[in-house]
Amino acid sequence: MMPSMPHRERATHLALVAGVTLALVLGTTSVARAGPWAPEAGHGYVKLWLKYLPGFWFLDAEGERHDYGGYHELFLNTYAELGLGERVALVLHAPIVRSFHLEDPRDGSYQSHLSPGDPTLSLRWQFLAADRFVMAANAGVTAPFARPGPVQTFYGTDEGNPVLGALQIGTGIWDVPMSLSAGYAWDTVYVAASVGYIFRSDGYDHVLTWTAEGGATLVAEFGVRGRITGYHSLDVWFGDEAPGHLSPSGIGNGTNYIGFSVEADYQFSPSYFVGVTLEGGVFAITRQTGGPVISLYFARRF
Repeated sequence: MMPSMPHRERATHLALVAGVTLALVLGTTSVARAGPWAPEAGHGYVKLWLKYLPGFWFLDAEGERHDYGGYHELFLNTYAELGLGERVALVLHAPIVRSFHLEDPRDGSYQSHLSPGDPTLSLRWQFLAADRFVMAANAGVTAPFARPGPVQTFYGTDEGNPVLGALQIGTGIWDVPMSLSAGYAWDTVYVAASVGYIFRSDGYDHVLTWTAEGGATLVAEFGVRGRITGYHSLDVWFGDEAPGHLSPSGIGNGTNYIGFSVEADYQFSPSYFVGVTLEGGVFAITRQTGGPVISLYFARRF
């Protein structure tokens, strides 16, 4: 999946090398892990991270690749979980601000778009704890804060600069995500998995999700974690259906992917962490851009 222009090939290589190098230098993952574990009442975890995506190609509804103008995303996100009572936690994922930068290859100009993200508020109930094995149920709601609809046409770099689609930065719909998760933790290693379903409004395809992950503490202050994630749109509506999108952001109806993430962090005090995450799609990717995702984060456990 390589773009056609030589300078973009070099950019792809450099971005991937930079992401891997950062992961090796910082070398770790979060001790406070999501999944089936719920913090005790009054305790929790807060994470703030900056995410950067340089896009290098677009995969359409059939998974075919198309080269297009330059594309960049820079997001500031936060995640928090708070123990409310015995084995019950409140969980918030809120993209604070997101910026999208898309080039028009016909003249080399860029347009930038700034928007909040759609926050998700959930409850986690850890309903089973048997020795070191736990299971939890999760249910939440995602509110439509971001601006819906297309904001900019995007063009390919083939002869004649064909229209490939339109950038979208929001859906304008409500989502209701639900999931079951399970995990087992040894002294320095853990494994976890989840399966979920997202009910989407306004004729959008519902979504089947799943994750599988594992992590380990390498030494007292260092750890690593890897995760595989699936996101599969399901055509389950029987009335009027929303059309599938063709946006490099992947925001819209009909997106699919199987992706990976590798995360690492350093615990520089009993309660504080800094880390890095490298992510990417690997299989069954449709209706979104390709390219590595690199995140730097700061986290506090309390």
